[in-house]
Amino acid sequence: MERTVSILSYHFTPYVRGEVYFDNNYGKWSRTAEDLGAAFPIRKHTEIEPYYEHQNDTSKSPNHQINAFGLSLNLYF
Repeated sequence: MERTVSILSYHFTPYVRGEVYFDNNYGKWSRTAEDLGAAFPIRKHTEIEPYYEHQNDTSKSPNHQINAFGLSLNLYF
């Protein structure tokens, strides 16, 4: 889900995303990932995107969890 937000004349897009992964080796849905972030335009063809991601991998015991922060630079041509 995402929605563009406007503050005065500046527009940015916060989002929430969820993904599930099926592992054929174990025959089950073994991983989930949830993201929370926002895309902030810098120039006409450039935006910066900070985000937080949580992953939960249940393919092996014990479960393996990852929490990460990231930063993407998106260039559009």
